[in-house]
Amino acid sequence: MRKSLLWAAALLAVACTAKPEPALLDESKFVTEVDGNPVSLVTIKGGNLALQATNFGGRVVSLFVPDKNGDYKDVVLGHETIDEYVHYTKERFLGACVGPVANRITNASFTIEGVTYNLDANHGGKGTLHGGFKGLDSVVWDIAETTGNSVTFHYLHKDGEGGFPGNLDIKMKYSLTKDDSFKIEYEATTDKTRPVNISNHPYFNFSQGGTIDDYEMYINGDSITGIEGLNILDPPINILGTPMDYKTPHKVSDAFNADFEQLRRGRGFDHNYCINVSPDGLTRAASAYDPASGIFLEVYSDQPGLQVYSGQYFNGEENGKYGSKLLYHGSLTFETQNWPDAPNKPSFPDPYLRPGQTYEHTCIYHFSTK
Repeated sequence: MRKSLLWAAALLAVACTAKPEPALLDESKFVTEVDGNPVSLVTIKGGNLALQATNFGGRVVSLFVPDKNGDYKDVVLGHETIDEYVHYTKERFLGACVGPVANRITNASFTIEGVTYNLDANHGGKGTLHGGFKGLDSVVWDIAETTGNSVTFHYLHKDGEGGFPGNLDIKMKYSLTKDDSFKIEYEATTDKTRPVNISNHPYFNFSQGGTIDDYEMYINGDSITGIEGLNILDPPINILGTPMDYKTPHKVSDAFNADFEQLRRGRGFDHNYCINVSPDGLTRAASAYDPASGIFLEVYSDQPGLQVYSGQYFNGEENGKYGSKLLYHGSLTFETQNWPDAPNKPSFPDPYLRPGQTYEHTCIYHFSTK
């Protein structure tokens, strides 16, 4: 009897100290075909993180991160079935790869080498947003390679898709590293000069519910590319000393009720910050800290821009995961990128990829707790 009690006590102690495991989504709910191409859900693990992604739009469906208590939180908004992504009712870009030119192209056109290209006018009927009616978020990528901690997707964006010239051959690798980072690496080549600006559209919520109002945010930018209706302003607007200045970390909600024209135009954050790029390697572009969960995110990038969005167009009507709704100010988005409308702004960083060149873009979302 004594041995049995000791054995039971030992088992209980192991159970109490066992490392929590993330409650992964059911992969079978993502098995289907879109446009005759097979779709599935891939699960990878690395460090203390776990990620699930579908090759429909290269979407990050779930990203599990331990909080300050060691309990796993799924820190990205999304859906639990592929049907909700394919037949979306409101938000199209949840967790998706966006491009081939992320963000806006004014007047749905650009001119290069004396030729004007007319694109899909999917943004207010006048501009192009995230590649048009069927951008990289709405196609089925090939799953080129998987390992325990990485998945590599491939897609050929063909000449004429969405009005863009040239065949753009794209590789996109998601990996989870030993230091608890989610790393995205993009690589692309073309046979005709064309603009390229590929990004990812994660909607972060670190407490798996609630709003981002009390998150403490930092952004390494002195200026923004201002917005006016569907247009991007040139030159950039200096925001140092204004309510959009986050060079010193403070609450996201500090800006929401501030008297500042650009915040009124965007109904909050929906702006590209011009990042103070490091001349060597990656730049620490932004960070966000959630006091409730203790989760701390740092964003590193080699790109000159960062689109920051504060979830103000969600209204609680659309379903998310785990029985929750997509709430107003219920997420924070950091999209590493070139500046918007760069194909039409000669003073902006060059967005054009030419034959013989390789487009390269690295983004790292590093997680820790405090």
